[in-house]
Amino acid sequence: MNRIGHLVMTQPPSNKMTVEFFSDMTTVKEIIIGSSDLKAIIISGKGRHFSSGADLDELLQEISHNKEAEIFLRSNYMKINYFEILSLPVISAIRGICLGSALELALFSHFRFCGEEAIFGLPESTFNLIPGIGGIQRFVSLAGKAQALDYILTGRTFDAPTALNLGVVDMILPRKELLTRAEEFAQWLPENYIPGMRKVYLQRYAMRET
Repeated sequence: MNRIGHLVMTQPPSNKMTVEFFSDMTTVKEIIIGSSDLKAIIISGKGRHFSSGADLDELLQEISHNKEAEIFLRSNYMKINYFEILSLPVISAIRGICLGSALELALFSHFRFCGEEAIFGLPESTFNLIPGIGGIQRFVSLAGKAQALDYILTGRTFDAPTALNLGVVDMILPRKELLTRAEEFAQWLPENYIPGMRKVYLQRYAMRET
């Protein structure tokens, strides 16, 4: 048993994040809490893509018909913020498209590895919306205010090398090796993993690779 838990979005090809997806996050949290032997968690998407983000039609309908829309969005934020505050390492393995809420989810991971063909973006502004579950704050903290706000306000997408330069991802890997390498990295991390040492772990792993 490799003690690696896999959270896989399983609605290919786009793996949209539906209202049901966010509801299921409560169950995921309970499973993680009850799995004392877990060493790490890897988040990925089934098929070619990580995820195209929230199901926009469903999301707009939910917000427009929900008198407590702010509470709904805050609840979704708390569900994905849970990954950031975990004492277990959480790794997003990103292939293909990673947009909107999917990028917000990945930004709450401790580590983000992506394939060479990955495409990222927060396109909410093109729908007269803004990223609503913590993506703005996380993007700014990683890339700096000026660059992050440029991509957020324009909704422009960006490729894997740009994501690496912005600090949005930590490593670019061949697509076919992505999950295997993410698992290897998870196994390599120490048992007494400390989230605050994220950059140190990456530096040590990079030195091991050279």
